[in-house]
Amino acid sequence: MSAKTIHFFIACLFTFTLSFSAASSATQDRQRLPEIGTTGAAFMSIEREQVVGDFYMRQVRSQAPIIYDPVLDSYLNSLGQRLVRNTGGVRYPFNFFWINNKEINAFAFMGGYVGVHTGLVNEARTESELAAVLGHEVAHVTQRHIVRRMQEQQRSMPMTIAGIIGSILLGMANPEAGAAGIYATMGMTGQSQINYTRMYEQEADRIGLSVLLAAGFDPRGAPDFFGRLAEKYRYVSKPPEMLMTHPLPESRIADTRARAESMRPVDVPPSLDFALAKARIQARYIGNSTQSDFESMRSSRNAINQQAGQYALAIRALDNGHTDLAHELMQPLLERAPNNPFYIDVQTDILLAKEDYETVLNWLRGKYIQQPTEPVITLNFANAALKARDTALAEKLLRDFLLQQPNHALALDLLIQVYERGGKRAAMYETRAEALALRGNFQLAIDQLHTAHNHTDNDLTHKRLNARIDQIRNMEQQVQSLM
Repeated sequence: MSAKTIHFFIACLFTFTLSFSAASSATQDRQRLPEIGTTGAAFMSIEREQVVGDFYMRQVRSQAPIIYDPVLDSYLNSLGQRLVRNTGGVRYPFNFFWINNKEINAFAFMGGYVGVHTGLVNEARTESELAAVLGHEVAHVTQRHIVRRMQEQQRSMPMTIAGIIGSILLGMANPEAGAAGIYATMGMTGQSQINYTRMYEQEADRIGLSVLLAAGFDPRGAPDFFGRLAEKYRYVSKPPEMLMTHPLPESRIADTRARAESMRPVDVPPSLDFALAKARIQARYIGNSTQSDFESMRSSRNAINQQAGQYALAIRALDNGHTDLAHELMQPLLERAPNNPFYIDVQTDILLAKEDYETVLNWLRGKYIQQPTEPVITLNFANAALKARDTALAEKLLRDFLLQQPNHALALDLLIQVYERGGKRAAMYETRAEALALRGNFQLAIDQLHTAHNHTDNDLTHKRLNARIDQIRNMEQQVQSLM
């Protein structure tokens, strides 16, 4: 299943991704926009919305090509949370994640989940442009646009959450059948669908620009990004899917630019982290940049571009098995910024490729002592301990980490390997159950817990496993109650 397929159906279902349509004046905005807080409350409570969002995210983890990259995850969540902190109407925690897809897109859904395509970052030129997209999506969530659209649709055609999700999942295997299912379930026809979309996009534009400014970004990032995107694909025969389903008319872009220019100007310095994240994606995930492209970046007069180009070259050298060259390229970067998580991650992989376990463990131990709450350092340290067969250290690091982030898929997967290597069968099956539940495979998770039960004679462990089985069954029933 491709992420492209998922997001086509997300676009059809919710119709609130990065589209631009006609807009009206600020006065009309205030007249048309509903009151925040009570909107959609009668149709779906905040608590129920979180449950639905959690269930849908479990399906996305199971089916979509999510990137579990500690460095990119840390960067994206740091950027996203900075926007959330400056957003009103936040009712629950937000989670940001990457989809490995070259298409230019981002999406959000109930429960505060925001997905970003790698292709979007590849297209963005500044961190303010990327932040503009995230702020727009955050606004969709805080304004409960999905719930409001479902509420309005329910009045004209009854539907069920089961029908919606079933159509999406069907679309993963058979896009045409999935699309037919969604259209049948949602009744997505008529002028009302267009009108509501325009209203929601207008609201997200207005709030997103305010959030950008409050978070210290340049609000011109929004019209700059979307205006350039519209111009770039204006005359091509096959534009990106986003532009085919969600056109960018000049009136909407002009309105957004007028709003941005009416705000106070913000002088935002270039972001090294943005440049490194983009270089990492280009070098490791998208693969459309050549060696000469990175060499040109490295030769630039711009210091940030120089570092990003050299960083990308180091990643390419490492991934191609040239560890000595990768090590040589990384040394100047580490000397310049020894605590930069982007650099720490690649250097860890270089030392592990060289099987220099003593050096990497001692080095990461020092970093961990300095920054025990830094996810990139903790996960790299745990992975290095696993590779060095120090399972006791890896287990401690991961268990402590999961106390703070229990739904971290990569940490769970690493812990499964730790228990397997350490011969702790009961713990391995129990952790595997948690990883399966995180991906919505509740019945398989229960089976793993039963297997774990058979691999231990400890009464307290039996009681804990039985309690967890009951909890997962309750989760499964809760999902059924939504249908």
